[in-house]
Amino acid sequence: MTMRLPLNDEQKAAITTGADRVFIEAAPGAGKTTVATERFGLSRFGRARDGRGVVAVSFARSARGELDQRVRRRWGSNALRWPHKVWTLDSLHFALVQHLLRSGAITWPAGVTELQVVDTWRGHKGSWPRPVGSYIQGLWLNGTIVTIGNGNATLSEYAFSGVGPYRAHLEAGLCTHTEIRQVLGAAIAKDSGLKPIVTDFLKNTIATLIVDEVFDGNMLDLAIVYGAASTGIPTTLIGDPWQALYAFRGARPELVPQVVANLKFETLGISESFRFETTEMQTLAEALRAGQPVVVSGGPAQNCDVVLASEWARLWTAGHCVLPLSFGQASNRVDAAIALLLDHVVSQRFGVLSTFGSDAAVMLGLDPEVLRADGAAQLAPVVETLGEGTEQAAKEGFALLRSNLLELGSRSIPNLQAAKMTERYARLIRLSERLAGADVIPGLTIHQAKGREWSQVGVALSDPERARLAKGLEQDSEDDRALYVALTRARHETRLVG
Repeated sequence: MTMRLPLNDEQKAAITTGADRVFIEAAPGAGKTTVATERFGLSRFGRARDGRGVVAVSFARSARGELDQRVRRRWGSNALRWPHKVWTLDSLHFALVQHLLRSGAITWPAGVTELQVVDTWRGHKGSWPRPVGSYIQGLWLNGTIVTIGNGNATLSEYAFSGVGPYRAHLEAGLCTHTEIRQVLGAAIAKDSGLKPIVTDFLKNTIATLIVDEVFDGNMLDLAIVYGAASTGIPTTLIGDPWQALYAFRGARPELVPQVVANLKFETLGISESFRFETTEMQTLAEALRAGQPVVVSGGPAQNCDVVLASEWARLWTAGHCVLPLSFGQASNRVDAAIALLLDHVVSQRFGVLSTFGSDAAVMLGLDPEVLRADGAAQLAPVVETLGEGTEQAAKEGFALLRSNLLELGSRSIPNLQAAKMTERYARLIRLSERLAGADVIPGLTIHQAKGREWSQVGVALSDPERARLAKGLEQDSEDDRALYVALTRARHETRLVG
């Protein structure tokens, strides 16, 4: 167990409040995770044991991982001994559906009671990239029977247009978080008759609930939180409306104030930031939050720790010293092959995985153990072949990449049409330009940067984004909130690059 850091008055008030329902609004760098960690430990060790757990949940895995580490460092590993846990909201959803199945309240196809959840259908037989609005298969709840139906895709994702392969996966106990959310959402609907079973499970298993990044929650997330709090479970909500970024995944930040008001949460704020080491950063953050016009000074990217942008394409034009962690989501095996090569380079340079490298391996049908054992040996010669970054080197490099991935056990990697292959060769040329430099810095999207901080941060902005800064940001605009997040990641300086 480690000693806690000195706390200011706002943090002390947020940590020690005795209210059963408390909403804590936290500015960037104000100690949101510190407050969540302290409240977790006080609930974990300051209450009589009754078999129920102290449970903290967050939307993103990165945020969950950070809170998990903080709790272990601050309170010791025993703090997370069962039934106490730090989960993603998806994990909580899964536990609820598993309870409905095991208790016999609902019946899964083929009578399955134990599910295996994967992140995506990408790479699974019969699935295809389906754009928003396209016809796809999904799950419905007919009374207590889970059945297959169809509808329109609400997100651009891999899904099934045919019933056969979809049913086979489901009857084998395989599903994604999308299916879990579909079933759970139907189970807690007013007319399902199953909602009391869900709320009883929450009340009987959770002694205290802490919800981090609450503004990232969607309708289902907030319904579960509302249900838990309304049953009398002491509930803490923590978040910042200025950092809500996931509307494209269904987040409903505008509903959080309604939950707070309807259930009479005590509202506290922690506003003093410990992130910003310079007056310039403190002034910038205050101006952004106040909606005042802002102009960010420019400078070279070389001295930055990271460069952020709203999209991958802009990062690839931010300078040869910037190595983005992705070209974007792969839609075919050619893109997946190049993504896997990028994953190898990123791993060698930064010691981390690229954004879509694991998805690319699934799409290519590669055995994870074979890839771990032999992948580097097969991909390193491709990097050398790219050489000086000519189109001929790119063609030779792709040919070798294709051959070596087949050696690793990948499925056929056909060439695309000539025009599309020229685009892919251009990607390999851009990658080779980064290989020539001794020092490169990572390029991340703003969504990846949320919750993180660096000393020097570069931002690559479009002309419309600069215009919005010059006008002043508005909290109700998700695009403006993304800019706010990007410009408040730095401890020392935020710099316009590219």
